[in-house]
Amino acid sequence: MAENCGFCCGICRICLYSTYSCCCCTKESAPLREFQIICIGITNSGKSTLLAVLTNENSDTVVPTIGFNIKEIQLPNALLKVKELGGGENIRSFWSRYYDNVQGVVFVIDGLCTHDQLEDTRREIHGAIKHPDLQTLPWMILCNKQDLEGASTHHKVIEVLQMRDVMQANSNIIVKSCSKINKDSLMADFEAFSDLLLQFYSNSHNEPGARV
Repeated sequence: MAENCGFCCGICRICLYSTYSCCCCTKESAPLREFQIICIGITNSGKSTLLAVLTNENSDTVVPTIGFNIKEIQLPNALLKVKELGGGENIRSFWSRYYDNVQGVVFVIDGLCTHDQLEDTRREIHGAIKHPDLQTLPWMILCNKQDLEGASTHHKVIEVLQMRDVMQANSNIIVKSCSKINKDSLMADFEAFSDLLLQFYSNSHNEPGARV
């Protein structure tokens, strides 16, 4: 009888320990991979507004960026530390000062831009994408303001900006259409970009310190 009681007590202790281990000693999930991203585009393309939407800030009070802003976008599989650079004509010449140690680029295009603005955009995107620090990186090009009548689709904009040859040379470029009123779609675009980043940097040779 005493032996049976001892045996039962032993089993109970094992069960209790197992339950405690499962509930209290579970292994912490691995930290999210972090990426240093720059977000560029000419003034009024909507960079600040899109980032405000993604970070649950009031997008109605956004003003054009002078200098730069930094936002953190947490996604299911990565944390993007985004440095948004001002897009004014007097600021763009300083963009390249912020290219060191960048791991990915988001370029925002105004889907309603005028002919002159489109020419400015073409010049700036080609200049950035050919820069030695950025030319091999993952890129996401966003054609913004798709909620407004008359906005050009990303397919049309890519043709006008003469980006086909560039995109063939760099397979790590994705192009999306977006708007500030569709946060779910915008979040999905950034998740697709984070997938591209994770795939690209799964090769250690692509890490910033390893690139020549």
